[in-house]
Amino acid sequence: MKKLWIVACAVAALAACQKNVEPEVVPGKVQVEPIITKATEVNFEAGDKIGLTVVADNATEHYADNACLTFAADVFSGDLDWYADIYTKSSLYAYYPYSAAGTPSSYSTKYDQSAGIGVADFMVATKTGVLPTTGSVAMVFKHMMTKLVINVDNESGAEIESIGIDGTPRATGLDLVNMTFTEFEGALPDEVPDPITAYEAVAGKTWQAIVIPHSDAMSIVVTLSNKKVITQSLAAMTLKSGGQYTINARILPDEAIVSASGEIQNWTDEGEIGFEGGSTSEELPVTFTEYDGYFEYDGVEYKTVKLADGNTWMAENLRFIPRGRTVSSDPVEDAGIWYPAANADKVADPALAETLGLLYDAATAFGVEEVTAANAETFEGCQGICPTGWHIPTLAEMTGLVGYCVTSELTDDNGAYYDPTIKGASLAALKDAGWEWQFASTRNKTNTTANGSYLSTTYNDIYGVMSYIIGSTHIATTTNTDGSIKNIQYYYLMPLYNAGNEKVSVAKGNFLSGASIRCVKNK
Repeated sequence: MKKLWIVACAVAALAACQKNVEPEVVPGKVQVEPIITKATEVNFEAGDKIGLTVVADNATEHYADNACLTFAADVFSGDLDWYADIYTKSSLYAYYPYSAAGTPSSYSTKYDQSAGIGVADFMVATKTGVLPTTGSVAMVFKHMMTKLVINVDNESGAEIESIGIDGTPRATGLDLVNMTFTEFEGALPDEVPDPITAYEAVAGKTWQAIVIPHSDAMSIVVTLSNKKVITQSLAAMTLKSGGQYTINARILPDEAIVSASGEIQNWTDEGEIGFEGGSTSEELPVTFTEYDGYFEYDGVEYKTVKLADGNTWMAENLRFIPRGRTVSSDPVEDAGIWYPAANADKVADPALAETLGLLYDAATAFGVEEVTAANAETFEGCQGICPTGWHIPTLAEMTGLVGYCVTSELTDDNGAYYDPTIKGASLAALKDAGWEWQFASTRNKTNTTANGSYLSTTYNDIYGVMSYIIGSTHIATTTNTDGSIKNIQYYYLMPLYNAGNEKVSVAKGNFLSGASIRCVKNK
């Protein structure tokens, strides 16, 4: 009997091989890996919930409607299993935050955001052609609403009790399948609610609010501790879904002076916002005041240090945004200014700009619209976007600091911090002198036809090791066969930070790449 059973199994196995029977796959639970940032934090948090609808191809009914998935260990998951047919594709529709009442078909403005804007955040994601899988399904979540950030310079002599946003829509319809807005068909309360109460993100300085995208005129309402209420009207314009707009307000005893721009922090990039009367941020003066050991430039304080080379340098990277310009989070975009990406994911992080500064291309650094073959050699020692009385460093100033240029093998034995054993200046020695290198990463673009990308090499648990500081001395201009510019190179400061060395020397940098700026004071 045992022999017959063995023979039968062998025959069955042979038959299976001859028929090419597919192995059985058991996908298990549906899991969603989100790709996005929340309005309140840098990522979803443990316990956050989304609603998920799964529509199998050619099915008459939804496989899942508003299934609740909870975030943990970088994915959303729950009790929902995949369907049995592993060869049938489906479309997935998700939204955040989850509503037990069902998938929302409308959104109402959250008027009290004083405790945080998370209460008003709303995101959606769709993905088609999905097969059941043992892994997670990556879905890109899109912010549906608009985020406002109000930066305040309070010169009123009283404390600010609250900041409100008036004139926003009260509700909108939603089409989650197409991730768009529709006409609101529900009933609105007869009584018009008070203005949105913004969230005080930074005490006395910054407020935030989430609003429904619209084209109506809004107002900023500032309530002071002396019970005065100051209202500033904004001109009507189109606020876009997923856009973040920064409003700069100067509060005087009886009035507010405001401007706004479309600076984006992990949302989509939008343009300049106009205000009633036509004022924009371009009309605000750029202020500069110099003190012993630091200066204030456009409202931001920077440390300075006089080094052994006899020059006074900025001791931290510049984060100045020229009027009318917008910082980009996309390295492919030739925006001229980018957020740093000194992190494990090599993606832009606006929060890093506070400590690491911004990344600039040569044209932005030099303060011109375009660097061309005709003007490429004219920028040595230029002020550029440095404050008055300061300039972009020259080759002589850079080698006078670190003593060695890799590109031209130029050695300055009199370089203030030159160490001949390492052919450059020790990072530790510069730090001890008060000039610490800040690893801010690089927006890399090798020539005019290449796509930009972030370089963010890691060493010793430090991200963004591949980084540069812009210099103003021209090296070379190269052209394509048709005579158009291929690349323009300048001398930049560059660190070497690896197991073999930890130094700074001078190297070549591409004019379209994004690098840090440290200005030098004129003598």
